[in-house]
Amino acid sequence: MDKRKEGVALFITLMVIASMMTIITVSFSYLDRARRDAGTTSIIIQGDLLYKNTITVLKRFFPKGRDNSEKLKLIYTAPLMLSEPKSNFNLSLNCTPLLIGVPINWLDEKLAWKMVEREHLAQETLTKIMEEYDLEEPNKLEELILKEITGKFSQNEDYQPRIQQQKGIVSKRQFDRVIMNYRLLYDDPKVLLVPWEKYFSFGEVNAKTQIDGVYLTAEFISIAFDIPIEIVQDSWIVGESTLMTFLQENAIITPMNKIYSNKPLNAMHCEQSFTYQKGQYKFNFNYIKGRSSNFEFNGKE
Repeated sequence: MDKRKEGVALFITLMVIASMMTIITVSFSYLDRARRDAGTTSIIIQGDLLYKNTITVLKRFFPKGRDNSEKLKLIYTAPLMLSEPKSNFNLSLNCTPLLIGVPINWLDEKLAWKMVEREHLAQETLTKIMEEYDLEEPNKLEELILKEITGKFSQNEDYQPRIQQQKGIVSKRQFDRVIMNYRLLYDDPKVLLVPWEKYFSFGEVNAKTQIDGVYLTAEFISIAFDIPIEIVQDSWIVGESTLMTFLQENAIITPMNKIYSNKPLNAMHCEQSFTYQKGQYKFNFNYIKGRSSNFEFNGKE
């Protein structure tokens, strides 16, 4: 890396630190009052405050509609950790690319916005995974996933965990419940061996949703384009390569159909942890193009 690139990286790093310091500054003003409150309520309020402040900073730092490639690369490779010794307050923020596989919700043609290529990609990916891991009841698993996405449960079914107003599978935790239910119903432990997060993404989708063409996993590329995983791992560099260039270099001609982006997407999954009254707590959320969703407070670690 030349001196100019090092200077840019340092400048971006300092911008991140300066921006995130505003989270602590605002949060400290609340700490003394929060400490006087007892119980779970003050912890949840503290987490909600940190969440809102973090979203404000992310919107400022990753402007909607801009090419934030360098800043995205930095936040993905260098988790932010800040502390304030006087109050014993610690905070860490770790963000990872969100749309690195096919959205699981594209299995439903309505949430694929009747774009055949989207639904076909999701269906083909699921079928290949179930075959590769030799699952005992693939049709039953697909049925359970689709029911969770569409919310179409029969009145006699015991398993109805989703909120009826909610459309689709919006988190990995929600998907994991479906997987565990299948494992228990059909006594198939092999389903727990599948690294689902390397093939699918979990979150809300809309008509403009794309798959991140820069931060794809090697596993997803292998299964989506029928390329041996060894070849992908040898030449695919996450965060550096682009899918279009990679396919061209490997003499693969396929229509992109606007399914994949040519640049990194402002779409990430973030986990933030903080200390409070000698306890460590964590929450997570998705951040996509200036909009946050799926906030989950995980409680004490």
